[in-house]
Amino acid sequence: MFASRSSMNEPTSVFLVLSGEHPTLPMAEMKAILDANQIPFKLTGSFYKLVKIQADIEAVKKIGGRGAFIDELGTEIAQSEPTISGIDDAIKSSDLSQYLGERDSFNIRVLRFGGVSREISRVKLEGHLGWLIGNITKARVDLENPTHHFRGLLAGPYFHLGLIGYQRPAGYVANRRPRKRPAFHPSTMTPKLARSMVNLSGAVPGTTFMDPFCGVGGILIEAGLLGCQVIGMDALRRMLRGSRRNLRHFELKPMALLRGDARSIPVRNVEAIATDPPYGTGASTLKSTTRSILKEFLPEAHSVLTKHDRVVVASPTGTGTPDIADSSGFRAVDRHEVYVHRRLTREILVLEAV
Repeated sequence: MFASRSSMNEPTSVFLVLSGEHPTLPMAEMKAILDANQIPFKLTGSFYKLVKIQADIEAVKKIGGRGAFIDELGTEIAQSEPTISGIDDAIKSSDLSQYLGERDSFNIRVLRFGGVSREISRVKLEGHLGWLIGNITKARVDLENPTHHFRGLLAGPYFHLGLIGYQRPAGYVANRRPRKRPAFHPSTMTPKLARSMVNLSGAVPGTTFMDPFCGVGGILIEAGLLGCQVIGMDALRRMLRGSRRNLRHFELKPMALLRGDARSIPVRNVEAIATDPPYGTGASTLKSTTRSILKEFLPEAHSVLTKHDRVVVASPTGTGTPDIADSSGFRAVDRHEVYVHRRLTREILVLEAV
Protein backbone atom coordinates (compact mmCIF):
# COMPACT_ATOMS: atom_id res chain seq x y z
CA MET A 1 0.00 0.00 0.00
CA PHE A 2 1.15 3.51 -0.74
CA ALA A 3 1.12 5.89 2.20
CA SER A 4 -0.78 8.82 0.76
CA ARG A 5 -4.18 10.12 -0.27
CA SER A 6 -3.37 10.89 -3.92
CA SER A 7 -2.17 8.88 -6.91
CA MET A 8 1.50 8.28 -7.64
CA ASN A 9 3.17 9.75 -10.71
CA GLU A 10 6.21 7.91 -12.08
CA PRO A 11 7.66 6.47 -8.87
CA THR A 12 11.41 5.95 -8.84
CA SER A 13 13.80 4.49 -6.29
CA VAL A 14 14.67 7.33 -3.93
CA PHE A 15 17.32 7.23 -1.20
CA LEU A 16 17.32 9.47 1.87
CA VAL A 17 20.15 9.90 4.34
CA LEU A 18 18.65 10.77 7.70
CA SER A 19 20.37 12.20 10.74
CA GLY A 20 21.52 9.69 13.33
CA GLU A 21 20.85 12.11 16.18
CA HIS A 22 17.80 10.20 17.41
CA PRO A 23 16.71 6.58 16.93
CA THR A 24 13.07 7.21 15.93
CA LEU A 25 12.37 10.90 15.21
CA PRO A 26 14.09 11.18 11.79
CA MET A 27 12.05 8.38 10.18
CA ALA A 28 8.80 9.57 11.77
CA GLU A 29 9.42 13.13 10.62
CA MET A 30 10.20 11.99 7.06
CA LYS A 31 6.93 10.04 6.86
CA ALA A 32 4.96 12.95 8.34
CA ILE A 33 6.36 15.40 5.78
CA LEU A 34 5.59 13.12 2.85
CA ASP A 35 2.05 12.45 4.08
CA ALA A 36 1.31 16.10 4.90
CA ASN A 37 2.45 17.16 1.42
CA GLN A 38 0.43 14.33 -0.15
CA ILE A 39 3.44 12.72 -1.79
CA PRO A 40 2.70 9.02 -2.36
CA PHE A 41 5.51 6.74 -1.24
CA LYS A 42 6.28 3.15 -0.44
CA LEU A 43 9.00 2.29 2.08
CA THR A 44 11.27 -0.33 0.50
CA GLY A 45 14.27 -0.49 2.83
CA SER A 46 15.98 0.95 5.89
CA PHE A 47 19.60 0.46 6.92
CA TYR A 48 20.62 2.65 9.87
CA LYS A 49 20.62 6.22 8.45
CA LEU A 50 19.77 5.14 4.90
CA VAL A 51 16.09 4.93 3.95
CA LYS A 52 14.79 3.81 0.56
CA ILE A 53 11.36 4.63 -0.83
CA GLN A 54 9.50 4.44 -4.12
CA ALA A 55 8.24 7.95 -4.92
CA ASP A 56 8.28 10.81 -7.42
CA ILE A 57 11.83 12.11 -7.00
CA GLU A 58 10.98 15.65 -8.16
CA ALA A 59 8.23 15.93 -5.54
CA VAL A 60 10.51 14.58 -2.81
CA LYS A 61 13.31 16.99 -3.75
CA LYS A 62 10.96 19.92 -3.18
CA ILE A 63 10.32 18.98 0.46
CA GLY A 64 13.86 17.91 1.42
CA GLY A 65 14.70 21.24 3.04
CA ARG A 66 11.66 21.08 5.32
CA GLY A 67 13.03 18.25 7.43
CA ALA A 68 15.02 18.78 10.59
CA PHE A 69 16.64 15.39 10.17
CA ILE A 70 16.94 14.93 6.38
CA ASP A 71 20.62 15.29 5.47
CA GLU A 72 20.36 14.45 1.77
CA LEU A 73 18.28 12.60 -0.78
CA GLY A 74 18.39 11.60 -4.41
CA THR A 75 17.77 8.96 -7.06
CA GLU A 76 19.12 5.49 -6.45
CA ILE A 77 20.82 4.22 -9.62
CA ALA A 78 22.23 0.85 -8.60
CA GLN A 79 22.33 -1.61 -5.72
CA SER A 80 24.72 -4.53 -5.36
CA GLU A 81 26.60 -6.75 -2.98
CA PRO A 82 29.47 -4.83 -1.35
CA THR A 83 32.29 -6.24 -3.50
CA ILE A 84 34.21 -4.57 -6.30
CA SER A 85 33.03 -7.15 -8.84
CA GLY A 86 29.43 -6.85 -7.70
CA ILE A 87 29.57 -3.05 -7.75
CA ASP A 88 31.12 -3.03 -11.22
CA ASP A 89 28.47 -5.36 -12.63
CA ALA A 90 25.60 -3.33 -11.14
CA ILE A 91 26.92 0.00 -12.44
CA LYS A 92 27.67 -1.36 -15.90
CA SER A 93 24.13 -2.74 -16.05
CA SER A 94 22.55 0.60 -15.10
CA ASP A 95 21.73 3.27 -17.64
CA LEU A 96 24.09 6.03 -16.53
CA SER A 97 23.49 7.95 -19.76
CA GLN A 98 20.11 9.18 -18.46
CA TYR A 99 21.90 10.95 -15.60
CA LEU A 100 25.26 11.98 -17.06
CA GLY A 101 26.41 13.09 -20.51
CA GLU A 102 29.81 13.59 -22.14
CA ARG A 103 29.72 17.33 -21.49
CA ASP A 104 28.91 16.92 -17.80
CA SER A 105 31.27 16.75 -14.84
CA PHE A 106 30.85 14.83 -11.62
CA ASN A 107 32.31 13.81 -8.30
CA ILE A 108 31.51 10.93 -5.97
CA ARG A 109 31.88 10.49 -2.24
CA VAL A 110 31.31 7.23 -0.37
CA LEU A 111 29.76 6.96 3.10
CA ARG A 112 29.76 3.93 5.37
CA PHE A 113 26.93 3.40 7.88
CA GLY A 114 27.06 1.08 10.85
CA GLY A 115 30.63 -0.13 10.47
CA VAL A 116 29.84 -2.54 7.63
CA SER A 117 32.16 -3.74 4.84
CA ARG A 118 35.32 -2.68 6.66
CA GLU A 119 37.43 -4.60 4.17
CA ILE A 120 36.61 -1.98 1.52
CA SER A 121 38.55 1.30 1.65
CA ARG A 122 36.21 4.24 1.05
CA VAL A 123 38.98 6.34 -0.49
CA LYS A 124 40.04 3.60 -2.91
CA LEU A 125 36.40 2.89 -3.78
CA GLU A 126 35.82 6.58 -4.57
CA GLY A 127 38.76 6.56 -6.96
CA HIS A 128 37.60 3.35 -8.60
CA LEU A 129 34.03 4.60 -9.01
CA GLY A 130 35.23 7.89 -10.47
CA TRP A 131 37.26 6.00 -13.05
CA LEU A 132 34.42 3.56 -13.82
CA ILE A 133 31.69 6.18 -14.21
CA GLY A 134 33.95 8.40 -16.29
CA ASN A 135 34.94 5.49 -18.50
CA ILE A 136 31.30 4.54 -19.14
CA THR A 137 29.88 8.03 -19.68
CA LYS A 138 32.95 9.96 -20.91
CA ALA A 139 32.08 12.68 -18.41
CA ARG A 140 34.99 14.22 -16.53
CA VAL A 141 35.71 14.11 -12.81
CA ASP A 142 35.62 17.54 -11.14
CA LEU A 143 36.21 17.50 -7.39
CA GLU A 144 35.63 21.24 -6.90
CA ASN A 145 32.59 22.33 -8.92
CA PRO A 146 30.92 19.42 -10.73
CA THR A 147 27.54 19.57 -12.43
CA HIS A 148 26.52 16.27 -10.78
CA HIS A 149 27.17 14.84 -7.32
CA PHE A 150 27.05 11.07 -6.90
CA ARG A 151 26.81 9.27 -3.59
CA GLY A 152 28.10 5.80 -2.78
CA LEU A 153 26.69 4.18 0.34
CA LEU A 154 27.90 1.11 2.18
CA ALA A 155 24.89 0.29 4.35
CA GLY A 156 23.48 -2.97 5.59
CA PRO A 157 24.35 -5.89 3.29
CA TYR A 158 24.53 -3.73 0.16
CA PHE A 159 26.35 -1.03 -1.76
CA HIS A 160 24.13 1.72 -3.17
CA LEU A 161 24.93 4.26 -5.90
CA GLY A 162 22.81 7.38 -6.09
CA LEU A 163 22.64 10.82 -7.67
CA ILE A 164 22.17 13.54 -5.04
CA GLY A 165 19.13 15.75 -5.61
CA TYR A 166 19.12 17.67 -2.32
CA GLN A 167 21.81 18.16 0.31
CA ARG A 168 21.43 20.07 3.55
CA PRO A 169 23.60 23.23 3.61
CA ALA A 170 26.41 23.13 6.16
CA GLY A 171 25.56 24.96 9.37
CA TYR A 172 21.97 25.54 8.35
CA VAL A 173 20.73 25.91 11.96
CA ALA A 174 23.74 27.77 13.37
CA ASN A 175 22.11 31.22 13.30
CA ARG A 176 18.92 29.86 14.92
CA ARG A 177 20.52 28.39 18.01
CA PRO A 178 18.80 29.72 21.15
CA ARG A 179 21.81 31.77 22.30
CA LYS A 180 22.12 33.40 18.86
CA ARG A 181 18.63 34.91 19.10
CA PRO A 182 17.89 38.36 20.55
CA ALA A 183 15.81 36.86 23.39
CA PHE A 184 17.10 33.75 25.16
CA HIS A 185 15.48 31.42 27.67
CA PRO A 186 17.28 28.31 28.98
CA SER A 187 14.28 26.01 28.49
CA THR A 188 14.00 26.76 24.77
CA MET A 189 14.13 23.71 22.48
CA THR A 190 16.85 23.25 19.91
CA PRO A 191 15.81 24.31 16.39
CA LYS A 192 15.94 20.73 15.10
CA LEU A 193 13.64 19.34 17.77
CA ALA A 194 11.27 22.29 17.42
CA ARG A 195 11.14 21.87 13.63
CA SER A 196 10.55 18.14 13.89
CA MET A 197 7.58 18.78 16.21
CA VAL A 198 6.09 21.21 13.68
CA ASN A 199 6.50 18.62 10.93
CA LEU A 200 5.00 15.87 13.07
CA SER A 201 1.91 18.06 13.51
CA GLY A 202 1.24 17.77 9.77
CA ALA A 203 1.71 21.49 9.15
CA VAL A 204 2.38 22.66 5.58
CA PRO A 205 2.79 26.15 4.08
CA GLY A 206 -0.36 28.14 4.83
CA THR A 207 -1.42 26.04 7.82
CA THR A 208 -2.80 28.01 10.76
CA PHE A 209 -0.40 26.81 13.42
CA MET A 210 -0.47 27.53 17.14
CA ASP A 211 1.90 27.17 20.09
CA PRO A 212 -0.20 27.91 23.21
CA PHE A 213 2.90 27.90 25.48
CA CYS A 214 5.14 29.77 23.06
CA GLY A 215 7.75 31.15 25.49
CA VAL A 216 10.31 33.12 23.48
CA GLY A 217 9.12 31.59 20.21
CA GLY A 218 11.43 28.69 19.37
CA ILE A 219 8.68 26.51 17.89
CA LEU A 220 6.96 29.51 16.26
CA ILE A 221 10.19 30.42 14.45
CA GLU A 222 10.42 26.98 12.85
CA ALA A 223 6.74 26.96 11.91
CA GLY A 224 7.05 30.44 10.41
CA LEU A 225 10.12 29.50 8.40
CA LEU A 226 8.16 26.53 7.04
CA GLY A 227 5.50 28.90 5.73
CA CYS A 228 2.83 28.48 8.42
CA GLN A 229 0.55 31.24 9.67
CA VAL A 230 1.60 31.29 13.32
CA ILE A 231 -0.27 32.17 16.50
CA GLY A 232 1.59 32.25 19.79
CA MET A 233 0.23 32.49 23.29
CA ASP A 234 1.85 32.66 26.72
CA ALA A 235 0.80 33.60 30.23
CA LEU A 236 3.81 35.85 30.77
CA ARG A 237 4.17 39.22 29.08
CA ARG A 238 7.99 39.03 29.13
CA MET A 239 7.88 35.76 27.18
CA LEU A 240 5.69 37.36 24.53
CA ARG A 241 8.09 40.29 24.27
CA GLY A 242 10.92 37.83 23.70
CA SER A 243 8.89 35.91 21.14
CA ARG A 244 8.09 39.12 19.25
CA ARG A 245 11.78 40.11 19.18
CA ASN A 246 12.87 36.71 17.97
CA LEU A 247 10.26 36.48 15.24
CA ARG A 248 11.14 39.98 14.03
CA HIS A 249 14.83 38.96 13.95
CA PHE A 250 13.99 36.25 11.41
CA GLU A 251 11.68 38.59 9.49
CA LEU A 252 8.60 36.62 10.46
CA LYS A 253 5.24 38.26 11.10
CA PRO A 254 2.86 36.25 13.30
CA MET A 255 -0.90 36.26 12.86
CA ALA A 256 -1.13 36.98 16.58
CA LEU A 257 0.81 36.89 19.83
CA LEU A 258 -1.65 36.61 22.70
CA ARG A 259 -1.24 36.90 26.43
CA GLY A 260 -3.41 34.28 28.04
CA ASP A 261 -3.89 30.93 29.71
CA ALA A 262 -3.65 27.94 27.35
CA ARG A 263 -6.42 26.30 29.35
CA SER A 264 -8.76 28.83 27.75
CA ILE A 265 -7.74 29.38 24.10
CA PRO A 266 -9.43 32.48 22.64
CA VAL A 267 -9.18 31.45 18.96
CA ARG A 268 -11.05 28.80 17.04
CA ASN A 269 -9.50 28.46 13.57
CA VAL A 270 -6.43 26.34 14.32
CA GLU A 271 -5.26 23.50 12.08
CA ALA A 272 -2.15 22.25 13.90
CA ILE A 273 -0.57 22.64 17.34
CA ALA A 274 2.91 21.84 18.61
CA THR A 275 3.95 22.92 22.07
CA ASP A 276 6.28 22.40 25.01
CA PRO A 277 4.37 23.30 28.20
CA PRO A 278 6.39 24.60 31.18
CA TYR A 279 7.60 22.07 33.73
CA GLY A 280 7.61 22.39 37.50
CA THR A 281 5.55 24.52 39.86
CA GLY A 282 7.03 28.00 39.31
CA ALA A 283 5.50 31.20 38.02
CA SER A 284 5.66 30.03 34.41
CA THR A 285 3.19 27.21 35.23
CA LEU A 286 0.81 29.52 37.10
CA LYS A 287 1.70 27.50 40.23
CA SER A 288 0.25 24.31 38.74
CA THR A 289 1.91 21.00 37.96
CA THR A 290 2.53 20.05 34.34
CA ARG A 291 0.03 17.20 34.70
CA SER A 292 -2.66 19.55 35.96
CA ILE A 293 -2.03 21.97 33.10
CA LEU A 294 -2.26 19.18 30.52
CA LYS A 295 -5.50 17.87 32.02
CA GLU A 296 -7.10 21.25 31.34
CA PHE A 297 -5.18 22.18 28.18
CA LEU A 298 -5.73 19.07 26.05
CA PRO A 299 -9.57 19.19 26.12
CA GLU A 300 -9.29 22.86 25.16
CA ALA A 301 -6.90 22.00 22.32
CA HIS A 302 -9.37 19.37 21.12
CA SER A 303 -12.11 22.01 20.98
CA VAL A 304 -10.14 24.26 18.58
CA LEU A 305 -9.08 21.47 16.21
CA THR A 306 -11.17 19.43 13.80
CA LYS A 307 -11.19 15.66 13.39
CA HIS A 308 -7.81 14.22 12.32
CA ASP A 309 -5.96 17.47 13.14
CA ARG A 310 -2.90 16.96 15.31
CA VAL A 311 -1.32 18.35 18.43
CA VAL A 312 2.29 17.47 19.23
CA VAL A 313 3.10 17.94 22.89
CA ALA A 314 6.31 17.54 24.87
CA SER A 315 6.21 16.61 28.54
CA PRO A 316 8.48 14.91 31.07
CA THR A 317 8.23 11.13 31.00
CA GLY A 318 6.02 9.90 33.80
CA THR A 319 3.56 12.79 33.52
CA GLY A 320 0.86 10.44 32.27
CA THR A 321 0.20 12.42 29.11
CA PRO A 322 -1.04 9.43 27.03
CA ASP A 323 -3.88 8.73 29.50
CA ILE A 324 -4.77 12.43 29.70
CA ALA A 325 -4.83 12.62 25.90
CA ASP A 326 -7.07 9.57 25.60
CA SER A 327 -9.63 11.07 27.99
CA SER A 328 -9.45 14.41 26.13
CA GLY A 329 -10.60 13.14 22.72
CA PHE A 330 -7.23 12.29 21.18
CA ARG A 331 -5.54 9.10 20.14
CA ALA A 332 -1.78 8.78 20.35
CA VAL A 333 -0.37 7.98 16.89
CA ASP A 334 3.33 8.24 17.73
CA ARG A 335 5.66 8.60 20.70
CA HIS A 336 9.36 9.47 21.07
CA GLU A 337 11.66 9.93 24.04
CA VAL A 338 14.30 12.67 23.96
CA TYR A 339 16.97 12.74 26.66
CA VAL A 340 17.72 16.28 27.89
CA HIS A 341 19.81 15.71 31.04
CA ARG A 342 19.93 13.23 33.90
CA ARG A 343 16.84 14.73 35.55
CA LEU A 344 14.75 15.24 32.42
CA THR A 345 13.72 13.07 29.50
CA ARG A 346 11.08 14.55 27.25
CA GLU A 347 8.24 12.47 25.87
CA ILE A 348 7.13 13.74 22.44
CA LEU A 349 3.56 12.62 21.77
CA VAL A 350 1.79 12.99 18.42
CA LEU A 351 -1.94 13.14 19.13
CA GLU A 352 -4.74 13.05 16.58
CA ALA A 353 -8.21 14.45 17.29
CA VAL A 354 -10.94 11.80 17.06
